[in-house]
Amino acid sequence: MFNILTNLATHGIGNPGIIERYVNCEIGFIDDFRIIDVRTLIDGENVPSEYLLNIVRVTSYLELGEKVVICCRVGASRSNAIAVGVLVRYFKMDFYKAMELVISKVPICNILQPHSMALQKLFKCSIGYQNR
Repeated sequence: MFNILTNLATHGIGNPGIIERYVNCEIGFIDDFRIIDVRTLIDGENVPSEYLLNIVRVTSYLELGEKVVICCRVGASRSNAIAVGVLVRYFKMDFYKAMELVISKVPICNILQPHSMALQKLFKCSIGYQNR
C-alpha cells in the first residue's frame, strides 16, 4: 500500500483484473483504510461519469473522516488516476500538482493515457499531460 496523504492511499488487490458490476467490488479494510475497489474501470476508454462516480465514492468516505485506500488489480494505473481526481475535487489541488504528488508517492504509478486524458477533460485542464 502506498500512502499519498495520511488518509489517502492506493494499492493493488489482484484478480480479477476487471469486474463488471459495483456489487462485485471488494469491501472491507486494509489496515484501517476503507477499500474502494475501482476495478470496474477498464484500462482504456471509460464513460466520464465512471471516473466521477469513483471519485465521489472515495470523497464520501473522506467526508465521514475515514481513511481510504483506492484499489485496482496492480495499483499502478486506475487507482492512481482516481487518486488524482480525488486530490483535485476534494482537496482542491491543481491537476498537475496532484499528478506530480501521486507520481512522487507511488513508485509503481503508471497512469495510462486514456485515464489521464479523461481526467483532464473532466476537470477542464489543458490536454497533454503524459505520465513519465
